[in-house]
Amino acid sequence: MTLRALSFAAVLVALAGSAHAQAAAEFQKILDTYSKALDANDVETLVGLYSPNGVFMREDMPAVVGHDALRASYKTVFATLKVNLGFKVQEAEQSGDLGWARSVSTGKVKVLKTGAEAPEAYNQLVVFRKEGGAWKIRSYLYASSK
Repeated sequence: MTLRALSFAAVLVALAGSAHAQAAAEFQKILDTYSKALDANDVETLVGLYSPNGVFMREDMPAVVGHDALRASYKTVFATLKVNLGFKVQEAEQSGDLGWARSVSTGKVKVLKTGAEAPEAYNQLVVFRKEGGAWKIRSYLYASSK
């Protein structure tokens, strides 16, 4: 009986590890698309990655909520900055239609007005919700890792 219980526990651990790996891979794909859209100044792709009531937050601004506000916020970002960042999921989990990823991003950000470009690094926490069979960003929070 003990061997059977241990075998069952091992299967559960393996399945949980597989689910975490699958979540990490799925969320990494979304963040790769996010990265490419940032680099291309592609506002509509960025907004399309969010749920209708998606939230974008950073430490020095109020939360931006919903597609219209997200669209306006990204347009403002692209009017002032050229962003080139790569993202790497550090850990991820999912449970049902909710998931989250902790990630880091590194790259360069250029201030368009001055032409000054600097290396940047950020920590992100992204909450995902599955909607219509597809993962969407529900909440995206980031802060400088400097």
